[in-house]
Amino acid sequence: MNKKLNLLQVYRGVAAVLVVLTHGNRIISRELHQDDLLQIFHFGWIGVDFFFVLSGFIIFYIHQSDLGKPNKFKSFFFKRFIRVYPLYWSILATKIIVSLFNTNKYSIYQRSANEIIKAVLLLPQDRSILESAFIGVSWTLNYEVFFYCIFGLLILRNTKISQSIICAWIIGIVLNLFNLLPIGKVFLLRFIFDQHNLEFVLGCLAAYTISNYQFKFAASLIYASSFMLLLSVINTKYEEFNVSGISSLVAYGIPFMILIIGSVYLEMSKTLKIPPILIYIGNASYSIYLTHAFFLSNISKIFTKFTDKLNILYLIQNPSIYYNISAFLIVVIGVAMGCVIHSYLEKPLITNLRKNVFAQMN
Repeated sequence: MNKKLNLLQVYRGVAAVLVVLTHGNRIISRELHQDDLLQIFHFGWIGVDFFFVLSGFIIFYIHQSDLGKPNKFKSFFFKRFIRVYPLYWSILATKIIVSLFNTNKYSIYQRSANEIIKAVLLLPQDRSILESAFIGVSWTLNYEVFFYCIFGLLILRNTKISQSIICAWIIGIVLNLFNLLPIGKVFLLRFIFDQHNLEFVLGCLAAYTISNYQFKFAASLIYASSFMLLLSVINTKYEEFNVSGISSLVAYGIPFMILIIGSVYLEMSKTLKIPPILIYIGNASYSIYLTHAFFLSNISKIFTKFTDKLNILYLIQNPSIYYNISAFLIVVIGVAMGCVIHSYLEKPLITNLRKNVFAQMN
C-alpha cells in the first residue's frame, strides 16, 4: 500500500480549480461589473465534494494500518496538523492584519473573541461569519479537522465501543439526510450530522475496497462514474447546490467514490504518463484553495483600472468576448499565484516543521 498515486494528486488539482472557477464566476463578475462571467462553471462547487471524498480515501489509504495503535497517534496528529494549520494561520494572519485597516461592517472589529478563536482553531462556526470576516472556504476545513478527530479516535481506541459510536454517527447522518433526525436548528448537531461528513466515509470505503478486493474493469468504473457526473452536472441548475432535489452526496459523492476506485485500480495495474505540471498543481491545491479569492478579487481590480485607464473597450467591437477571455486569464493568474504560495511558503513551512519539530518528537 505504499504506491504513490499521482492520478489522485491530479484530481486534487482538478477539485481546487473547479472551486476557483465557480468563485471566479461571482468575484470577477462583481469586480468587472459584468453579469455571469464564467457561468458555464457554476457547478464548480462540486470540487468541495471531490476534496472530501479524496481526503477520506487518502487518510484511510495511508493510515489504515495505524488503527488501534495509540503509539501512532502522535505521528498522525502532527502530520495532519502541519498539513492544515501553518499555511492556514499564515493566510488568516494576513487577512486579519488587512482587516485592521478596514472599519466597515465586515471587518475583524465586528467579530467577537469567541468567533475569532473558533476561526483560528478551525472549530465549527457559521459559514456566513467565516465568509464575511475570515477566510470564506475555511468552513470546509471545519469538516476536515472534524474527520481527522474521528479517525484519530479509531487510532487511539479501535474498540467495539468506538466502532459503535461511529456507526451510530453514520446512521445519524443518513437519518438527517432524510430529515428523520430531530436535531432542530442546533448548529453543532447540524454540523456533526451534516451529509458532508459522509463523503469522507465514502472515501474511506473506497480505500477499504481497494485494499481488500480486486477488480479488472477499472476503465468501466471510470466511464460509469464520468457518465453519472455528467448527468449530475447537466441537471444542476445555476446557483443551486443540489441536483433536481437530489443531495450532492448522492449526485456527486457516490460517483466520485466510484471514480477514485476505478482510477486507483487503473494506476496500480499500469504505468500512467501524467504531465508533471498536473501533479504540481495537485501538490499546490491547498495553497490555491486558500488564496484564490484574494488573488481573483485584487487581480480583477487591477485589471479594471488598467482597462479604464487605457480605454481599451473603445477599441473592441465585442466587449463581452473581451471580458470572458479576461476572466479566464484572471483565473489562470490566480491559480499561478497559488502555486507561488505553495512553492515559497507552504512547502518550506512543512519541510522545516518536519525537519525541526517532527524529527525531535521521534
